[in-house]
Amino acid sequence: MNPTQSKRSRQLRLVLMAVAVPAALTGCEDEPSGKILTAREECAVQTEISVADCQAAYEKALADHAKLAPRFESERECNDQFGACQPVPPQYANGNQNSFMPPMAGFLIGYAVSQAMNSGGGGYYYGVRGVSPLYRDYRGGGYLRPGGEYVGKSSGMVRGKYGDTALPSRAVTVSRAGFGSSAAARGGFGGSRSSGSSRGWGG
Repeated sequence: MNPTQSKRSRQLRLVLMAVAVPAALTGCEDEPSGKILTAREECAVQTEISVADCQAAYEKALADHAKLAPRFESERECNDQFGACQPVPPQYANGNQNSFMPPMAGFLIGYAVSQAMNSGGGGYYYGVRGVSPLYRDYRGGGYLRPGGEYVGKSSGMVRGKYGDTALPSRAVTVSRAGFGSSAAARGGFGGSRSSGSSRGWGG
């Protein structure tokens, strides 16, 4: 191999390493990828992101809760699983149908993790990748996203796929089958369908 080819080969290896390392970091199930917080006040004690960013994430989760919280046709079934359910406000209801929604019991902040390198050394820094309202399933245990995906049993760091903050495009309406704890394990609410309402605040 001549000197020119050898130099090109080294450059190619360096490029491939630069691409592979971040991919490995972001794809590892053991890496923290989000955090479950149960109240706005917890923003003052978490240390991953700024208090202002955390509070902004909470406000967004609250807004998404109003338009994307699961809708139950039965108040009793909603209360059986989540407790303290309330009627869906008319501006977010699907037509004149009476339905009920669980309270927001927390919010999930998804982290964007980057590695900063400088003369003083490297370190991992967190930013907000996304946020989702959460609902506490007292029947099956744990926190669920609006689409029914299981996130975790308690507050704190979550890893890998559990830090996913993707939201459904519309609120889910739950049929009489309700949501079973087994449905959460499948990644969706049991006996549910998409609601026709997709309006947000003031929409």
